[in-house]
Amino acid sequence: VDGTTDVTRTVHFGAPTAEERELFTRVLKAHIGLATAVFPGDVPCFVLDAFARQPLWAVGHDYRHGTGHGVGAALAVHEMPPYVGQKWEKQDALQAGMIVSNEPGLYLEGRFG
Repeated sequence: VDGTTDVTRTVHFGAPTAEERELFTRVLKAHIGLATAVFPGDVPCFVLDAFARQPLWAVGHDYRHGTGHGVGAALAVHEMPPYVGQKWEKQDALQAGMIVSNEPGLYLEGRFG
């Protein structure tokens, strides 16, 4: 089965600052939080978004994009459903067989991300 999605990689040049290490670790915890979430099968995907954002919220940060989406076919990179993010109107729950991206990130304009 063919599919298409987007991929993000983190590359750092030079020695990271203490803040960069902390925030990178919090983004990693965000990925882990979503990947290890345990929840009832009928929970809307937007509820799952909080599992990812919590480590960043704890220190006053957030990101301005969705947390995850379905992996598409025929170049439909952001296939819906599912959509994991803060669009409360998206009431779809995850279903068996869905493939979902896990994309928390932190982008601080003019600094890093």
